[in-house]
Amino acid sequence: MASDDATSSQPAGTSAGLHAAFDLLDRRVQRQLYAMKWPSLRPIQVDAIKAYLGGSGHLMLMAETAAGKTEAAFLPVLSSIADEPTGSVRALYVGPLKALINDQFARIEDLCTHLEMPVHRWHGDVGATKKDALIKQPSGVLLITPESLESLLVNRTSHLNDLFGGLRALVIDELHAFLEGERGVHLASLLRRIARYRDPQQPESRLLGLSATIGDQAIGQRYLSPDDPDRVVVIVDNGDGTEIRMRLHGYDGHALISEAGADPADEDVAPEAFVDAAIAEDLVEHCRGHSNLIFANAKGDIEIIADTANEGCRNAGLPESFLVHHGSLSKELREDTEERMKSDRPYTAIC
Repeated sequence: MASDDATSSQPAGTSAGLHAAFDLLDRRVQRQLYAMKWPSLRPIQVDAIKAYLGGSGHLMLMAETAAGKTEAAFLPVLSSIADEPTGSVRALYVGPLKALINDQFARIEDLCTHLEMPVHRWHGDVGATKKDALIKQPSGVLLITPESLESLLVNRTSHLNDLFGGLRALVIDELHAFLEGERGVHLASLLRRIARYRDPQQPESRLLGLSATIGDQAIGQRYLSPDDPDRVVVIVDNGDGTEIRMRLHGYDGHALISEAGADPADEDVAPEAFVDAAIAEDLVEHCRGHSNLIFANAKGDIEIIADTANEGCRNAGLPESFLVHHGSLSKELREDTEERMKSDRPYTAIC
């Protein structure tokens, strides 16, 4: 930003359209962007700010991962609720995974630094004390999974009018994951149930869906607004032409046994062990030096692959850089993996 004066500072070196979008933001949000040393806004953020703060419809934001969709949603949302931090949950974020919620929690907290806007998360790893505090004094932004939202609606019925009576915005992350299947039907039901608790004297809640690019945009529009799909403004970020590279590896356990000089007919020789070792060797070769996410086919494979890959690191004189992340780990171990993945040191998480 060009200046620390929030009344006049603008993103540096940008177009008139970007300046106009920045000027629409609450001054406290502007100040925070300056404090975070943002050089400018991304195109999807400019378009979302204008559409949300300059209109009254719902939004569907489509872009690739790490394109700034979260900030594209919350910069205008936080600006619209900046003067009403308490009295109700003002913005509700629904994400499919606890790990995603934990990551977004930190990002949204950063944006709220100058707003005195409380940010809460609600899932199985959050203690009862924090949940009870929100129930007693509803406020700010709440991040939650669909399953935890279901539990909240069932078990805290006497508090729902206070919690959601003044809800202004409802952000659905990974919208594409909810457009079909039972989980999508469940979330649609939750959205309708939440709407019942809105104070009729308050403005209606506006929906923002964050999604990867989908072929038929009308499906997302109908999901967000079944009665009036045309009211959903679709904003697409086509990205910067990033190249996607793919590589396919195949592993034949019996061939690997023969290459190692062992007897494939020996019942004590397990082909799976040789396959695991070969996979781990390839992972060490291709993943070292930068951060990665690797998804295993089964939870049982995660520990084996990580242990074997770390053994390969030790044998090569490299630091162990393979981490484990799955739902059966303790909260502390999962959060440790998440924090390490955010650090400057390259790690690979196997999920």
